[in-house]
Amino acid sequence: MRLLGLLKYICTIMLMVLGGITLAVAQDVSDDSGRTPQVWSISFEGNTTYTAMVLKNQIATESPGIGEKLKFWDKTGFELNENDVKRDVIRLRNYYQRRGFINIEVGYRIESKGKEWKKEVVFTIEENNPIRIRNVEYLIEGGDENVRQVRDNSSFTRVQNKHPYQQGNRFEMIKEPEVVGQFSDVIKNLGYAYVDVNIEAAIDTSALSTDVSIQVDLGPRTYIDSIEVEGIETVDKDYVLREAALQRGELYSLKKLQEAQQELFNHHLFRFATISIPDQPQDSTLNLLMRIRENEQRSVELLGGFGLEDKFRGQASWTHRNVAHRGHRFSMTARGSFIEQYANIGYQFPYVFNTKSSFIISPFGQHLLESNYELLRAGVTNSFIYQYSQNLTASASYEFTKNQELSRKRDISLPDTTLEYDLSSLQLTGYYSQGYGRQQEGWVIQPYLESSGFFGFATFNFQKASADIRRFTRLSSSTILATRVQGGGLHHTSSDSLPSNIRFYLGGTNSVRGWYRHELGPKRVRVDSSGFDEYVPLGGRAMLGFNMELRQELGFLINGLGMAAFLDGGQIWETFARIRQRPLQFGVGGGLRYQSPLGPVRVDIGYKLNPTDQDLDIYQGTNHGSVWNRIGIHFSIGQAF
Repeated sequence: MRLLGLLKYICTIMLMVLGGITLAVAQDVSDDSGRTPQVWSISFEGNTTYTAMVLKNQIATESPGIGEKLKFWDKTGFELNENDVKRDVIRLRNYYQRRGFINIEVGYRIESKGKEWKKEVVFTIEENNPIRIRNVEYLIEGGDENVRQVRDNSSFTRVQNKHPYQQGNRFEMIKEPEVVGQFSDVIKNLGYAYVDVNIEAAIDTSALSTDVSIQVDLGPRTYIDSIEVEGIETVDKDYVLREAALQRGELYSLKKLQEAQQELFNHHLFRFATISIPDQPQDSTLNLLMRIRENEQRSVELLGGFGLEDKFRGQASWTHRNVAHRGHRFSMTARGSFIEQYANIGYQFPYVFNTKSSFIISPFGQHLLESNYELLRAGVTNSFIYQYSQNLTASASYEFTKNQELSRKRDISLPDTTLEYDLSSLQLTGYYSQGYGRQQEGWVIQPYLESSGFFGFATFNFQKASADIRRFTRLSSSTILATRVQGGGLHHTSSDSLPSNIRFYLGGTNSVRGWYRHELGPKRVRVDSSGFDEYVPLGGRAMLGFNMELRQELGFLINGLGMAAFLDGGQIWETFARIRQRPLQFGVGGGLRYQSPLGPVRVDIGYKLNPTDQDLDIYQGTNHGSVWNRIGIHFSIGQAF
């Protein structure tokens, strides 16, 4: 409670500071006389093909954003330099000409914006008609059989139909490397390592048209003769070649080399891998050079963090990446917080039947302390993992666990005060991500399917399915719209109640933020000798949740600072039959983000729009809550485990 009070105090101070800045801006009455003219805004007239946002990225002259304009204490950095503006005219002209507008006309004028020192730079553009492609021909040199094989290939035909230099298109000289690269890659994947692609254009400036000739010299069809490996320390050459899936005598393919390099880079043994073609005679045989750098065989990793839900959390792991010099990985991991304590041992076989497949055996133990139950469980998970591509991974796991679930208040007479049960389940998971690395872009899709009751070892037989679908849309260089929809259903083959740990829950720092952890949905009342004590979540067999969050970077104020506004919603239903009886509930709010050296720091405040009496701690007509029951305050620092 003290921590919640401190956060409320900080939020109040932030509002006062922001209010003070606004007042100071309103009171900015500094003397304008003698002030250096500044670029206050930039605009474009006459542009139809390219937007102002695109054209602003091509010039050096900059105007202040909203944040910089509010900095009344610092009006430097955007001084008007007319020589730079003239250079920008040349930059814009070159930009258009490289994209087919050879008769482009660009000018500028400078206008005052209210005060004499505030200047608007207006670029005037007259695009005129561009050069159009009148005809496209493809000239392929090589043996008759090789030429026929290339022309008949579906990938080559697909590039022919989709490259930018199509008949009737605007002729953009800047796209020549793109077209050359498209044809080169396709033909290299057919075995022609030394293919040479050139583009010639006969431009008729009076008719504003051009004939394009795409010329391809196939060269010899090449086969891998030898592969040299440099940098190996603890593994032999055959192991590296097996992981790369490259063999002597196979047909050269650029795509195959790129996949081999990616497979090595993804392997836990290697931290660096490249595959290149050294200088050599251009004939039908090809020698490859592979350079790798190994990771340390043994490593220790320590992580830590803090959040209002789980308080302090930490993780420690020890890894051996090359057990018995066979490339197997052995690891021991322990993590702990005020909610969960977990430990496991993992042994990974990195190669099952190809380089994309691996198998992991992982015995584990867990202690989980939720608001409505306490769980002790131990078991073993056997997982087969297949990484189809850098974007797509799937796994199939068999898990057997022995579980003991206890009520959090064992002195209170409740059903199922202690429940012991076994689970024997098959779990299928998938992960698709459209983007790479830490900067998320596009779609992220995570399906999950579990069926318990295999081999007759399970106390409960059930089928559980869920999906988490996310979409990250960049609206500008500093703004992202992040959306997520998650849903799930649980089918139980008997009428007995399911253990709490199996059910669905919503609410919390990474869920519907108007509510705290697991608090959204149906609840059960707890009473003691003095009367009402609290409501505890029941969970349910059906779940639907969503999040919409607008993220805005505020780097112009503080590097790494950002803010967000969000709308969350969802519901938990005890059974499918009760879906119509419980409407969706919504929370709205906002927060601050900061990318610190220790990890991401996040503060969010959510407000319940349509809470139930249980959400507000109202019991039998008596309000046992306060105004804070409508608000969820979430603070987190460090990695989410």
